[in-house]
Amino acid sequence: MSNRVGLRWITDDAAEHESFRPEHAVGPYLTVSESDIDSFNDAFSDEIDSDFASSICCCDVCFDDFRDHWPDVPFRRMEFQTQSMGVFYAVENTRLTGVWSPAEISTLRHFVRCERCGEYVAGNIWIYEHTFSDVAAIESQIDELLTIGDETPFLMLEHEFARRVLAHLRIAVKQAGTLAAGTSLFRARTAASISSSGQYTGDLQAYAPPPTRLVVEGRFNHAGTPMLYFASSPEVASAEIGAPGEPCLIAELVTSRPLVFLDLVEIDEGDPGHELMAPLASSALLAAPRSGEGWLKKQYVFSRFVADCARAAGYDAIRYASTKRIDGANIVILVPPLRIEEIVSLAGIEQSVGLAASKRY
Repeated sequence: MSNRVGLRWITDDAAEHESFRPEHAVGPYLTVSESDIDSFNDAFSDEIDSDFASSICCCDVCFDDFRDHWPDVPFRRMEFQTQSMGVFYAVENTRLTGVWSPAEISTLRHFVRCERCGEYVAGNIWIYEHTFSDVAAIESQIDELLTIGDETPFLMLEHEFARRVLAHLRIAVKQAGTLAAGTSLFRARTAASISSSGQYTGDLQAYAPPPTRLVVEGRFNHAGTPMLYFASSPEVASAEIGAPGEPCLIAELVTSRPLVFLDLVEIDEGDPGHELMAPLASSALLAAPRSGEGWLKKQYVFSRFVADCARAAGYDAIRYASTKRIDGANIVILVPPLRIEEIVSLAGIEQSVGLAASKRY
């Protein structure tokens, strides 16, 4: 490669077996070497980082894999949703067009590498940066834990990541936040389910957990072990019941005592355990949407493990992001009293209809 005054020009110095042209594209295009491609990608990566303080997190080829590992990110993170673009557009709107010639840009834009999968990008890129490090290692651990949860769930604590979660929760409970007495929470039921069970819509007991014999595995509860799930708003409550358009009743329930809770929603970068809990909260281990209607829900195995750890550590509740509403959160009471009136009082009832879940990106 030779350098001239002004624009940098690609030459034909590279041997034929070291030269590349864009595949499946109408030319003419210049031949480029591996070194040319590497230099261009380094410069493009610097431009992305300068403009967005982020990097390419995935492309069309590996988008599904990214979403499978981090379901909360494309669902909830606006910076992920809004910072996707065609790779040609991205290249042509950088300062690189003033450094490489038009012919070079026309060629090299076909050789932008995705930093996740290493493939040349033919369509779109997504620009996003996790707030934690060692993402590739964490994804490997996610895969390992999902396999353990599927094949040998009772051996979960043999995995180093799971042991770290338990150890952290036992320490962090001492500085955990408290949900104050008098906090309004919300719980919804379809009008049909209340009627079929012979309950009265204005009775607090209608919003208690179901009988033990009817409790299937949930995100944080084991089968046959009732827990009390609340929502942060009426809208979240009406979406969580999974009955869009059906008449429902939304109860406002006020807590009667303080509750020490594990917060999986607001995890700041400076918080102790951030490098452990932030990836956990947005990963497939905790944030996967429910799929299937069978008794065993594989996506809930590790979240139930976290609930067991939290109960053992002394937490009363867990606050976690809703998988149904982008702007919502839920609270689950880990050891609800047998009598619901011992933990909440009924403040009011609102007639409504079930809302559809927020669209997933």
